Amino acid sequence: MGSLLFLLLVIFPLCNDVAAYCSNGDCMLLNNCTSNDDYGAGLYCFSCTIGFSGSKCVRSSTTDQFKLINNSLPFNKYAYLTTHNAFAIDGKTSQTGVPRVTITNQEDNITQQLHNGVRGLMLDMYDFDGDVWLCHSSQGQCHDYTAFEPAINTLKEIEAFLSANPSEIVTLILEDYVHTQNGLKKVFSDSGLMKFWFPVTNMPETAEIGL
Repeated sequence: MGSLLFLLLVIFPLCNDVAAYCSNGDCMLLNNCTSNDDYGAGLYCFSCTIGFSGSKCVRSSTTDQFKLINNSLPFNKYAYLTTHNAFAIDGKTSQTGVPRVTITNQEDNITQQLHNGVRGLMLDMYDFDGDVWLCHSSQGQCHDYTAFEPAINTLKEIEAFLSANPSEIVTLILEDYVHTQNGLKKVFSDSGLMKFWFPVTNMPETAEIGL
């Protein structure tokens, strides 16, 4: 099975989890923790100011669903580790020359996310500065203080990963605010990702999906 790139134009809500308290190596997944001595095997203590209240035990590695089940099921029958606002990386240098005033969601860059097992990337694409940019903004408008980088930079990282890992499947979930004619088509073509794009003509009909 060759590398595939799935493109979905959807928006998903965020979820919050409630966890119990624990300590001394007894912590389970998403339990509150205070140090790495609290967690069980395969976990570590992680703090996320936006999603967590305090620190929680999270997985230190991902599960390969194809090794658990095999690769015989339809695409929509698998769950993929996905990062929300995958491009909104904490500490990333502003490329507009203006200090960024917006929320960040990730600590790892795109390449690191992919190598850590992420197979779904949520990207917000906007018209900005005569190009297609990734922005964490609102009301469909990108500003110099909400812009992260030209989308082609991130797409080229994904292309490099798929070229080096020809058996992997990566899904891109876009919030699309690009109004320039053929703007998205051009940035995907220029990035080299089109060769991995799963053909729309090969997508199953609704009756064939087996929902």
